[in-house]
Amino acid sequence: MSLRNNPFLRKRTRSIESIDESDRKRLRRLPTLPLDDEASSSMPSPGPSRGPSLSRLSLEGSFTQELARRLDQSPRRPRLSASSSFLHSAPLSSRASSIDDDGFHALIRSASASDIRRKRDSMGPGSDFPTFKEHSSFHVLKSVNNIDYSVPSPADATAGSPIGWSHSNALVFGRGNRVYYKSMADTEGVAQQLCKITDTMGNLALVQCAGEKHPNTAALATSNGYMQLWDLATKRPTLQWRMKGPSAMIFNATLLTVGDEKGALRHYDTRVNDSAKMKDQATKVTRHQGRITALAWNRDNFTVASGDQNGLILVWDIRKPRLPLEVGELVQRRRKMQHVGAITALAWCPWYGKYLVSGDSAPDQTGTIRIWDIANDHGESASSSSSRTPERPTKLELDAQVTSLHFSPHINELLSTHGPGKVTEVPSLGNSNVDPLQSRMANAVVVHQFPLMRHVRTVSVARKGVAGSVLSPNGHRIVLAVPEEAQLKVWDVWGKFKAPKQQSLFESCAIR
Repeated sequence: MSLRNNPFLRKRTRSIESIDESDRKRLRRLPTLPLDDEASSSMPSPGPSRGPSLSRLSLEGSFTQELARRLDQSPRRPRLSASSSFLHSAPLSSRASSIDDDGFHALIRSASASDIRRKRDSMGPGSDFPTFKEHSSFHVLKSVNNIDYSVPSPADATAGSPIGWSHSNALVFGRGNRVYYKSMADTEGVAQQLCKITDTMGNLALVQCAGEKHPNTAALATSNGYMQLWDLATKRPTLQWRMKGPSAMIFNATLLTVGDEKGALRHYDTRVNDSAKMKDQATKVTRHQGRITALAWNRDNFTVASGDQNGLILVWDIRKPRLPLEVGELVQRRRKMQHVGAITALAWCPWYGKYLVSGDSAPDQTGTIRIWDIANDHGESASSSSSRTPERPTKLELDAQVTSLHFSPHINELLSTHGPGKVTEVPSLGNSNVDPLQSRMANAVVVHQFPLMRHVRTVSVARKGVAGSVLSPNGHRIVLAVPEEAQLKVWDVWGKFKAPKQQSLFESCAIR
């Protein structure tokens, strides 16, 4: 009888160590991270290496290889289950004891699909996941509280919303036919009445607060053309006059610039106490062929931009006020700054004043943000082909109307607010009706890195359209006007900039 067929011979059993060693050598297929179609199709191309990258091209390759390598390095590796997620079949306690690599845990945590979508939204093309500073809106943007608010609905949706934020930290706004002010130092405080708009004056149309040197001055304009200057400290009017159809206004120190419904611009010197004399001395220019819808003064105090309902933008030098500057794109031998929709937002870059950013609201509920380089005497534009590069776009087309634009004074970020977005009809399936798809940017706040226009955050802030907004003088908070909800929504948007601590001379010379 051979030894193999001997029934009384005891068979050798493999030890646990040999089984583990055999399993370690056995080739097996590791499941990759399940990605939804949106995440996999929108994942940007990889940039410079900064450790394990979760870019689209490397997710199924290098990520799986890195995972397998980390697993093989573990002395007591539990088996992977047959599910498509990275879950072990071993108990939680054994898992925690067998995997002690912090980097591996970080890799697993960053691999969730929701985390990838969040990080994907914060990055632009050609880069890895960026890191944002503590005072960036990526970390700070959140709701604070709401304030009751009501104004008559304007006939034109591009008219904006009458709210102002003074340098004395008072918010000025309307409730019906009354104007209120509220100290923003106490967000829970009660608003107090400033004045009442009489029937002969019409409805409250515009509110604008003066600059840092005049922290208690506010200007009001009504639909019937009544203009008033108010002292917020004494709660009394200081000046009143009348003009035809004010549609936009903005302060530059003591100069109040007002645009009207026929396209004219007037510059009023508010230091003149006599209203009749002030009207006579006002500078008037006419170049626009439609209602003025947006105004913005540059910090150089010499340059002002104006936009109208026809999508035309003009830039003026107050030292030569009769003719606008010849800037923009070259169209039929002349330079021109033109949008498709009505201009609803203008903003100058505070830390690089030659850049003007404009936003529009097209009839099809879309919007466009454009960057213009008002660079030099030659009138070169950022939209010209010579200055346009893939890394620095000059035009951003969006599927929601742009209602306001704000630069942060502390960080290279630009905020845009949006009204109703473009609606996409979805074909019905059988007898079931499918609701149309609304733009993700509709009624939202969107933050971009500037000037690369990389996306930072998108947050839906209202059920109805955001008509406009005003930024606090210190650049930390924003108030969003949502007339259809009868609310002013206060949000934290940018944090306080913390300057790096400078090393003292004693510390730099100390022996280490």
